[in-house]
Amino acid sequence: MTNLIIISYLNEIQAREGAKRLAEIESIGDITIYESVLFKKDERDNIIILQEDISSGTGTIAGMAIGGLIGALAGPVGLVVGLLLGTLTGIAYESDSYSFSEDFAKRIAAGLLPGMAAIIAEVDEEDHVFLDTYAKETHGTLIRTDADAVYEVFDDRQVEAWDAQIASDRSRLKTATASERDAIWKNIGILKEKRRLRLAELKTDAEKAAKDTKGDVIETRAEFLQNRIARYKERITKLENELKRIRQ
Repeated sequence: MTNLIIISYLNEIQAREGAKRLAEIESIGDITIYESVLFKKDERDNIIILQEDISSGTGTIAGMAIGGLIGALAGPVGLVVGLLLGTLTGIAYESDSYSFSEDFAKRIAAGLLPGMAAIIAEVDEEDHVFLDTYAKETHGTLIRTDADAVYEVFDDRQVEAWDAQIASDRSRLKTATASERDAIWKNIGILKEKRRLRLAELKTDAEKAAKDTKGDVIETRAEFLQNRIARYKERITKLENELKRIRQ
């Protein structure tokens, strides 16, 4: 299941250690990190970005233009970071698809005192126990929400297919040999990049559609959920039929 998580820490040192530990959890196959940002709140209540893409162990972006960062983050992490930084205005706030994200960003900002730091990430996790245990061990406070509820426009069949393949590859990591792990991680990296590019495309299309409709509501939250349920039912039926064929 893909979730948007925020892990807050009392200070930057704890948060940086937490980021290293989070990358380690992904490396052994317990979770997948799609996008991530490490940031802090300074004494003037400003949000300062410290690092992007903690899973790679690199990506420090001190001094990087905020617009460049938001453009690089195609998924819901970029959206919420943009809201935190106050850089998304106009069209973003006029769309119902962003309302939940704005509320989530406000909850994050309100929970951070000056001097505190936090990690925000989009992750795929089969079991909450891995991140719950991680947060406790690193002295962080964890909250999570369904990533689809944060940015509904990312509801896409191709993205879901890549997510499923990444989850399948991740499950193989725990029993793979060293050489097999290298090949698996290479494939996961390719799928992550395809996913990122697809989300960027969806984001661009959604923003264009919002401009073209000039604020008209295209799909209500209830309609979104109803359509999603229908798609899940269709997928379950296909899986049940496949299972029947296998057992025959």
